[in-house]
Amino acid sequence: MKKTMMTVVAAVCATAAFGERPVTPEALETLKHSLIHRGDGKGRPDNTMEALLYTWAKGYTPESDIRYTKDGKIVAFHDNGLKGRKISEWTWAELREEDVGSYRGAQYATCRAPLWETIFTAMEENPVRKMHIDWKDVPPEKVAEMVKAHGLEKQCWFITCDYGLIKRYKAALPEGQTLHWMHLGNWGRIDFGNPEVMDKCERHMMALFEKAAAENFKDIDNVQLHCQLRYDAEGKPTFCPKPETMKKCVERLHAAGVEASMCVWQEEANRPETYLALWEFGFDSFGTDYPEALYKAVEILRSRVK
Repeated sequence: MKKTMMTVVAAVCATAAFGERPVTPEALETLKHSLIHRGDGKGRPDNTMEALLYTWAKGYTPESDIRYTKDGKIVAFHDNGLKGRKISEWTWAELREEDVGSYRGAQYATCRAPLWETIFTAMEENPVRKMHIDWKDVPPEKVAEMVKAHGLEKQCWFITCDYGLIKRYKAALPEGQTLHWMHLGNWGRIDFGNPEVMDKCERHMMALFEKAAAENFKDIDNVQLHCQLRYDAEGKPTFCPKPETMKKCVERLHAAGVEASMCVWQEEANRPETYLALWEFGFDSFGTDYPEALYKAVEILRSRVK
């Protein structure tokens, strides 16, 4: 094992019971469902074919956003607007000429926003390629129609924080897959010195969880919780939500036959030991803006397969 990997393992051993959970080939396959935010996280430009192709080549599952243009074309674009105009105010002829990559470096100046038809066609060419489709403004029924037309029911997850939209997607495409993400109600950095703030964030997420649990997670194939954490000077993490809360959620999801995923929010996601600690809590897959750290963590887990 490389020296850097040994250092990561040592850090995890100091914060979690590393090695207690067995690693199987089946578990490694499920880890490939991990949601790589915006295509390649903070690597290649958001929602571009360059990002998707890279993540597919790594064997993982990118996420891209689905929106309408002014003239009804369906594009992959994260933000609501560009250059002071909503994406719904751009025609496809205008948008397809816009540089959406050079903010990541001059080498990406030729990147353009793709049509979802282009993405789906690229997936048809290789059944191993999978996709998380993040709802923005295209009706679930239309997304289902497109997925079915390309025969990608088992290669795509329709993802949203809105349980009602998930039900609509499943009604339109019962054989399709869904992911319900549940956030902490705080998009900044949580004040870990304030227990009241931490409790409020946990309660927010658990309210979403209990709403779905009340229906035994009907129509949901994957629940992705959000967490934040901070490391102290000795490398010990403090989590929000609390580890015991996360473990109980995983147990309840598995009992319902639902995949349990965790999205790590903020810069602490850029550490392999973060994913290794959460792995020991029982999660099946992850969501991240820092996929290279996740890939290193999975490499360590792969080394433990008997």
